Amino acid sequence: MTLQGVIYKGPPLENPAVLQGLPGELFEVLWQVNGFIAYAGGLHVRGFLDTPEWHSFSRYHSGEMALRNLYPQLKKYDFPFGQDFLGNQFLLRDSEVFKLRADTGEVSSLHVDLSEFFEAAKKDPVSYLSLELLALFHEQNGALDPGQLIHTMPPLCLKREDKKLAMKAVPADNAIAFLAHFARQINEVPEGTEINLKLFKPPDGDPLQ
Repeated sequence: MTLQGVIYKGPPLENPAVLQGLPGELFEVLWQVNGFIAYAGGLHVRGFLDTPEWHSFSRYHSGEMALRNLYPQLKKYDFPFGQDFLGNQFLLRDSEVFKLRADTGEVSSLHVDLSEFFEAAKKDPVSYLSLELLALFHEQNGALDPGQLIHTMPPLCLKREDKKLAMKAVPADNAIAFLAHFARQINEVPEGTEINLKLFKPPDGDPLQ
């Protein structure tokens, strides 16, 4: 597999048995490379290991940060193999790639299988992975570190003036937990409803600092 803008690769796997139970396409990818972050942080594919925790497929599939517990829209047989720089999740469901929008919980099919997904990302990563905001973040703040996602305020699903969008690099777990909570809060809100966000200075040690 040819990757562009790689900033992290998981250590090679020594025993393919640890991948038992995965769909065939995902098995083949992770046996070649045990997860990675490519496109300068634009795409993170999780691997099979215990540390670092933010890279652990098992942790987000069925462990402490199981995404199906955070988002009721997900099913037990979904395989959350990766995410983009904003925490939107990519799932393998019945050999088809789906995208979970992290700030709303909306799940939609990309109408591709896993190999087609990687090929489309390779062909035009900026367009396919919507990397424009990542490029702007790099210009204003520098590079993302492995294990970080971009936290936006307000969340991108809310109408706003472009110049009033704040972006900050935060630990992946905290960004995902915040977005899942936010998505649950607005789940029953009709489209077009006005939402007032109260902004405050986080206390020392807050995970979003």
